[in-house]
Amino acid sequence: MEVDDQPHSVEAATSPVHDERYYFSDGGVIFLCEGVLYKLHKSRLAMKSDFFRAMFEMPQGGRKEGHDNEHPIIMTENNMDFRNLLVFLYDISLGIYFYQVHEVENPSLQYYISILHLSRKYTIPSGVKYAVANPPTHRDFTPAIQLRLARQYSILQWADLGFQSLVFRRLKKITLADAETMGVVAYHKLVQVHCQIQKLDLDLAFNPPTVVHSPGCLDENVCSKLWDWAWWMGYAKQLLHPENVKSRDRILDTLDPSKGILSQMDELCLQNTLGAIREENPFNDDEEYVLEASSELKAWMEGL
Repeated sequence: MEVDDQPHSVEAATSPVHDERYYFSDGGVIFLCEGVLYKLHKSRLAMKSDFFRAMFEMPQGGRKEGHDNEHPIIMTENNMDFRNLLVFLYDISLGIYFYQVHEVENPSLQYYISILHLSRKYTIPSGVKYAVANPPTHRDFTPAIQLRLARQYSILQWADLGFQSLVFRRLKKITLADAETMGVVAYHKLVQVHCQIQKLDLDLAFNPPTVVHSPGCLDENVCSKLWDWAWWMGYAKQLLHPENVKSRDRILDTLDPSKGILSQMDELCLQNTLGAIREENPFNDDEEYVLEASSELKAWMEGL
């Protein structure tokens, strides 16, 4: 916010208009934002904002800024952002239902971003809390936008949400617009994790788990060969398919012991092997990579 140090008539130069809602006859301070005059209550602003409270407590001396329409406090904000903040400070904070006042049933994502941006700038804790709580359920709050806003405003829970939503999405599904929105560092972390997960998939596909033979297995060599072939045909091909959307353990569930090559294995050998795989659980090894990358990304954001 800037105060114009040269008193003059703003009406002649810019022909400002009164805001239709936020120019109160009993207001005590006048702001000008992009040609719109706002007459607001000092008590309302001071109650919500440490910044405005400190400003109003400063000795005014002979300064006239904010006292009348000819000497308003000049705001450098985007008018839409400033007005969105006033919606929160007056209507939302006072419990007036949003769409009844403004005829908007579904506030835009930009509405919340405006409140977040100016609440951070003017030290309005309740505004930050409100703006952080609502966007995660908004239809336009995409993972890429989550990462961008997490970086801009150091909201680390949004970084987790956005990163973990994208990390299991195939890279070809991430558009250029998504990459530009999330930023090069976040995208680089995603590519890193994708490469690590791809290596895990390849290792799992080309290295079948060892068969746990039963004491009654008639030919362990044949049994193992049947298992290796079944693993490649039934598991690995699904796992490596470019359009696969199933998790590693879900693919294992699709293997039918009563059909195909698996039906030729010793039944107890197959049961023992599947049980050992479940117990060892090699399917969630990628979680370590995801958590590590997410932590590194958040640490980078905190250091900005």
